[in-house]
Amino acid sequence: MGAASLIGTFVEGRLGEQETRRLRADVFGHLAGLVVAPTVKALSDCGVLKLLDRQAARSVNTRFEDLVHLSHANPGYLRVALRLLAGCGWLRQLADEDGSISGYSLTASGELALGMAPHLYGRVLPFIPSALSFRDALAGTNDGAGILDMLRDLSLRARRNWAILPSVGAATDDAMDAVQKQLRRHLDGLILGPLMVALSRLGILDRIAESPIEVDAIRGNAALLRCAFSFLDMRDWAVFCGDQVQLTPRGCYAAKIAASYGVTVSYLPTLSDIGSLLFGNPHTPRFGADGVELLVDRDMNVWGSGGAHKTYFSKVDDIIIDIFNRPLASQPKGICDMGCGDATFLEHLYLVVKQRTLRGRSLATHPLIMVGADYNKVARQVSENTLRQAGIPVYHVIDGDINRPADLAAAFGNLGLDMRDFFHVRSFLDHNRPYVAPTGYVSASRKARTTGVFANRGAEIPADEMEENLVQHLRRWAEYVDRFGLLIIELHTLPPQVTARNLDRTAAVAYDGTHGYSDQYIIELPVFLDCAREAGLIPDLRYQAKFPPSDLATVSINLFVTSTPSDSHPVSRVGRDSKEKI
Repeated sequence: MGAASLIGTFVEGRLGEQETRRLRADVFGHLAGLVVAPTVKALSDCGVLKLLDRQAARSVNTRFEDLVHLSHANPGYLRVALRLLAGCGWLRQLADEDGSISGYSLTASGELALGMAPHLYGRVLPFIPSALSFRDALAGTNDGAGILDMLRDLSLRARRNWAILPSVGAATDDAMDAVQKQLRRHLDGLILGPLMVALSRLGILDRIAESPIEVDAIRGNAALLRCAFSFLDMRDWAVFCGDQVQLTPRGCYAAKIAASYGVTVSYLPTLSDIGSLLFGNPHTPRFGADGVELLVDRDMNVWGSGGAHKTYFSKVDDIIIDIFNRPLASQPKGICDMGCGDATFLEHLYLVVKQRTLRGRSLATHPLIMVGADYNKVARQVSENTLRQAGIPVYHVIDGDINRPADLAAAFGNLGLDMRDFFHVRSFLDHNRPYVAPTGYVSASRKARTTGVFANRGAEIPADEMEENLVQHLRRWAEYVDRFGLLIIELHTLPPQVTARNLDRTAAVAYDGTHGYSDQYIIELPVFLDCAREAGLIPDLRYQAKFPPSDLATVSINLFVTSTPSDSHPVSRVGRDSKEKI
């Protein structure tokens, strides 16, 4: 039997439910490793782990103030780092009566993990700077010599299970086995994350998923491709036979969700120098002289986000169809996307309305006005091009800041439009708003409900102030969305103790790291909804969705309406009476 036949026989069949869950758990571990490994190494290098270990030996809790003082850390980012360890199950957070976290102690798993992790991570982390150019190296646009040598060495280490030996005969065997499995996933993720992103963006994964392919038939650096495929073969994601390669069922599923790696991998510029962020100058420039972001690969981030968001957008389609199938007199004049980016979401929404709704059949008499708003000049230029090429007859692209809806309303007025006549949407933007200190707020006058930690250029933002900031932010929007509502797709965190118990079922550790280190403010879904209600925005339960559909939800879709509906615009009453039909 030839090599192609051997491969074809090997990859037949589909993953069962149990195997799918196991593979997703691997992916969650890989994503966690991308943020945890550089964090742990930086904490070790600056003595934080040694202090935690010394206090644990004395059965004494470690005060956060002492960690900051002795390590000279930036307190906001140190909070993020320690919360990551709590999310891994390695630290306990010790709360005062007011709910604030004042100290930490190592768990049994933490003592096991952090005794091994710095050394293990340190052998792999030098690969991260090389991984930033992995795609170009695989494509053959640079020589990739250094990457090839490093990947060969790491592949050998991975084949030896990263020199992590199974525990034998101890009472802690189960705990040790769990920690070792966790560490192996982290280490694999440092390689597989950048590798899967690069192969997917080059279109290679799609090719080798369909049928066996000769490696030499793939344009790129043949030696580096062979080494990459060998790594996939070792983890049973590909079968590499002779000169041919094809994905296994596990590999096909991993390829299908490869975009899930994209957002976390896009933060490698930040993670590759996390020590400077934690213990150096927190005011490091975020943009170059040419306006290009320095701490995140924005193209990769958009690619990863787009792949992951398709599931969410299908739910949004259902909401848009419902709204624009209502009587024409009860419909908004158009749709405004705050933070429109390249306007592909706006283009999609226009096509949904045009092709699938009553409004779409009535555009000659009731034209749909599409408005894209973004603070970034380049994004606005790209949006103009997107909407023009899409042939959308009536559109505007304007300057807009999510923190300043009043200024946006003025921009609408300059166009002869009323912002309140529009249906407002935004996706994964509210948590990325620039921080503005809450107006007139007395510190600690409210009891924080979120377990999240928040930083602004290294400084710590108390949780109660962040909640007040969110309430004031949403309240500023409430008066402008009272007629037709505000649709928000948002990212959330989980309490670290919940994350630690469900590491096989959530990517919360990765989200906490990438967003915490980049001054983004994700909070738990229940707290987010409470803040919205306090701001006067009520979620319409008919349109509410969360992903996954459980208490582990880290993404939500909500159509918010106001608590003070206008009689002339009955749409705003949706949510107060879920039985009402408009």
